Amino acid sequence: HNARGTPINTRTFFTQAMSCRSLTFAVRRLATSAVPCAARSVRMNMPAFAAAPVRHNSLGVSSASYLTPGFKPHEGTHIPEEVELFPAMSWDDGVAAGFPHSGYKELFAGKKVILFSVPGAFTGVCHNAHVPSYSRNLDAFKAKGVDKIMCISVNDPYVMNAWKNTLGDKANGIDFYGDTRRELTKYMHMDISLLEAGLGPGLRSQRYCMLVDDGVIKIIREEASAGDLTVTSGDELLKAMD
Repeated sequence: HNARGTPINTRTFFTQAMSCRSLTFAVRRLATSAVPCAARSVRMNMPAFAAAPVRHNSLGVSSASYLTPGFKPHEGTHIPEEVELFPAMSWDDGVAAGFPHSGYKELFAGKKVILFSVPGAFTGVCHNAHVPSYSRNLDAFKAKGVDKIMCISVNDPYVMNAWKNTLGDKANGIDFYGDTRRELTKYMHMDISLLEAGLGPGLRSQRYCMLVDDGVIKIIREEASAGDLTVTSGDELLKAMD
């Protein structure tokens, strides 16, 4: 029975809850919907940290609210305003600044932005070819009105900072961010398991790139495999912008 005393089909409820693309959203559904009395009693007696999977960002919006099962963003799709990324920085700088994150307004609003996502920092194709392909085309992108070039990965911002420093001149003109919570990766439906390559412990991002103008995706390219670099390099995106 739910909170109103109405009988519910427990099997159907749990099937629907766990069919959610986001586990966070499933947990929220379990916590707020018609939970069977026994399960609700257990939940009521659990410590306060049990509610932690439901996170609200600086806009007060649940991080699961903009996930879209069955819908993959495409050209013309608007990037959700709830998306947050962590700018690359050292641990000490992160502590001093209170572990800052960058929101939609800072990242996309009123800007023409190139964003490319890589499976992992320090990995072969990403390090030797993908990032340098954007840096060497920096002037050409600026000539086309691009305000910002962003490299993101499902890594913490401290790894991204170390990687950027290691790249040196090959990363000139590129801002690095950690999609540490996988918010953008999940929204873009680019989650991918690369455990076979030792990239973990959880899901990573497929290799893709996009041109975003004031929050709207204008061009998007995705590789067939995370190890490929055929359609998402800076050279190829520059051609697509002609």
